Amino acid sequence: MTLLSCALTAQEDLANYLSREKNLLFDYQAEYNRLQSAILRKSWISPVLINYSEQGSDQIPGSGKNRTFSVGIDQPIFKSGGIYYAIKFANTQEHANATEIELQRRQQIVQAINILFELKKNRLQQRQLHLKIRNDAIDITRKREQYDAGVIDSSFLNQAILQRNRDQTTLLVTELAEKNLYNAFSLLSDKSPDRLKTPHLRLIDREAYRRNNMELEIQRQRVDQYEYNSKMTWAKYLPTFSLNGTYYRTDDDPSPYGSPIPGAKENYYQYGFRISMPLSVNAPQDIEASRVAYLQQAVQLQDDRRRVESEYQLVLDTIRIIDKKIALARSDERLYRELLKSTREQAQAGQKTSLDVETMRNSMKMAKLDARIYEIEKQIQLLKLYAKIHR
Repeated sequence: MTLLSCALTAQEDLANYLSREKNLLFDYQAEYNRLQSAILRKSWISPVLINYSEQGSDQIPGSGKNRTFSVGIDQPIFKSGGIYYAIKFANTQEHANATEIELQRRQQIVQAINILFELKKNRLQQRQLHLKIRNDAIDITRKREQYDAGVIDSSFLNQAILQRNRDQTTLLVTELAEKNLYNAFSLLSDKSPDRLKTPHLRLIDREAYRRNNMELEIQRQRVDQYEYNSKMTWAKYLPTFSLNGTYYRTDDDPSPYGSPIPGAKENYYQYGFRISMPLSVNAPQDIEASRVAYLQQAVQLQDDRRRVESEYQLVLDTIRIIDKKIALARSDERLYRELLKSTREQAQAGQKTSLDVETMRNSMKMAKLDARIYEIEKQIQLLKLYAKIHR
């Protein structure tokens, strides 16, 4: 089997399968993730503190009011690598969350496409059942004639009638399933399923499936995320160098007693630096726990790779079986086509009836529908792979 990439790849085409509300929900999730990641990326930057105070007292008559305005900042500029890893952590988290949102969107799109395939399959099955019920009616006519002529007993006629009833019941179940599929599609899309085309998917290369698998991409990002978190945890117990500075502006009302501090400036700066390092009894356990969490994610990635490989192989094996079913159905169609030809010739010679010809024609059509149904089942299997790969 030729290994080709999927035919439908344009994101704008994919979005058409979902309703406007569904697409908006995913768009808002993506935007929220972008904004939260931007906040996290700059979380190491300390805020600027602005203060204003106004104080007065009636203890000393005419003492006036004291007004103070200050702007200050206390900013770590070196945290033993913690700032660098915090930024890397935010970047990997944003990427992982964005890929997860894309995967969720893709899964809903694939769910909608899967329903479209099931609808096509359902309609073919209904056509097949109508043909089968017609053949059942012909069989009942024959059995009744044979029963009336005393050639067979009533059990054969009863079996033919029961078979028709079973097929009619199956048709009703299939029609109900069609209604349920329409309802399920309406929950995902505001489009008419009758107006949407299903894509024609082809098997993608095994290596391409691994390389573009979104679940593996998410897990790879999680491994990096936990690695950076481990380094951040280690760094927070190392020395931190911070700079601080504050500007003060004081405005006092005139006082008959003069300034409380002669020669003091009303507007002045305070500045300095600080070196700090926490000493915690839980530091070794905290650092080790973060390292173990990273190792756990790394092992999970290896396990996910095996699972993805198994998923691909299962789809591949299933498709091979379906291909054999298609070949058998086409072989049956050729056989019934030959039988139809000979039955027509015998009917013209008076050896067969028009009902025999109709039975063979219906059987040939049912075999042809079998092949088309199996082709749809093959597309559904390929869709399982497409649900998890990047566009």
